Amino acid sequence: MADAAKTTEKTSSYIGNMNTKKFHYEWCSSVGQMKESNKYYYTGTRDEMIAKGYVPCQKCNP
Repeated sequence: MADAAKTTEKTSSYIGNMNTKKFHYEWCSSVGQMKESNKYYYTGTRDEMIAKGYVPCQKCNP
């Protein structure tokens, strides 16, 4: 039963930086510093963003 809880991951909205390959929560201060053309908007799980080659931001720690 504990395994089922581990496989259920929360879906969130993230913004990835296509240049740095880091991803952030929408409210992260780093998002305001990004050029709009570099932003990658994504709704899904943290693991899905990592699978796409993005790494979590060290400020907001998504």
